[in-house]
Amino acid sequence: MKLSKVDEAAVVNVKRINYMLRFANDEVTVFKNWVEENAHIYLTRGKRTAAVTTSGGLDLEMVEREIEKLSELPEDPLYVPVGGPPLFNYMEEEKNFEKLVDIVKTAIDAAGARSAGVARLVYQVVNYEDTTGRSGHYAVNKMYMTMRSFAGDLAVTSAMAGRDFVNSKRIGEVNSQLLNLARGLPKKRVEPRRATVVLSPLVAGHLMGEVVSHWTNAMEVISGSSRYAVEDLGKEVASPQLSIVEKTYDPASYGYVPFDFEGVTPRRVEIFQRGVLREFIHNRRTAAKFGVESTGHAIDGWVRPAPSHVEIAPGDAPHDVEAVMSEAKSGYYIHNNWYTRYQNIKTGQFSTVGRDLAFEIVDGKPAAVVKFIRIADTLENLLRHISALSKAVEQVYWWDMPTPATAPYVVIESVGITT
Repeated sequence: MKLSKVDEAAVVNVKRINYMLRFANDEVTVFKNWVEENAHIYLTRGKRTAAVTTSGGLDLEMVEREIEKLSELPEDPLYVPVGGPPLFNYMEEEKNFEKLVDIVKTAIDAAGARSAGVARLVYQVVNYEDTTGRSGHYAVNKMYMTMRSFAGDLAVTSAMAGRDFVNSKRIGEVNSQLLNLARGLPKKRVEPRRATVVLSPLVAGHLMGEVVSHWTNAMEVISGSSRYAVEDLGKEVASPQLSIVEKTYDPASYGYVPFDFEGVTPRRVEIFQRGVLREFIHNRRTAAKFGVESTGHAIDGWVRPAPSHVEIAPGDAPHDVEAVMSEAKSGYYIHNNWYTRYQNIKTGQFSTVGRDLAFEIVDGKPAAVVKFIRIADTLENLLRHISALSKAVEQVYWWDMPTPATAPYVVIESVGITT
């Protein structure tokens, strides 16, 4: 590679060893493993920059072509020199994938109903090197499991995540509890209106991850795509009940990395503190623009910082679905969601579809099973109308979530509900 034609370069090689166990009708149907390897290369000439990713390892011919194009590019307004603190090495031993069988069996037994799902274990090995002489490597494990359980025409999906093998018994118990609550209840359609909504940790984590990714990302602030501007820092923009921390730095969090694509160790970021907007997440580029230090969130590349794990602080409400419905008095309980779409990201106008089992709550109890329920509202309205959070949290992730999360049950007032 003709590095003489560039001023600076950095290479991040990411190798993921994946193990996946799929099951259906309470039996294992697929047990497979595969390896993904990608080389991410950052190049500069003057203040012109380029980033390229090659699959299957380093593709020198592709890199050479990008080098030749550098002189044709405009200067990068957010250019910062390659560099940063010294790197270090952190290596975990790979977890024994054979334990996935026991994890799945425990969940199925606890559900007591016909179940299907997936358990996935990932061993990620990352090597970093740049032209300033810095180098380092790390290896980490992470796992998540999602399970869908059935009773007649009813279905419920739960998921958990972690850096070690998850408590799959909890997944089965939650599915069993919800199916038992639903048995014998009438089925109703939703009448469009504003109502109190109880969100499971899975749904709450999903939606707060959307907020952090789109609105408290410094690149989105710079581009004008965020609801917030620098002037909003220090202002109350959400319910005083809400505190959120970005926890990529935490070795116990699914999504943990010892250092990012710029070789910076992630730090704790107080996003919201009792409703007050405190910080944005940064890479070195956005941090230089703001005159602050990077928070270590060049997670997937050099251009846009990204969260890798968000935590919603707990509150005082009970951490049990029946008890938290009792606290809410009336409204709806949504246990899982997908198809989250935006009409306008800057204003936060969005909708998300409830998946599988959802309840209408009357007098603090589930009174009916509802289908075709959708939240259609703004993210800001959700943030400002949080009224209660459960006193315990769960680490959650599944394939349709944008960001892994640690979250409680969350009660939100005056939410737009439709079919």
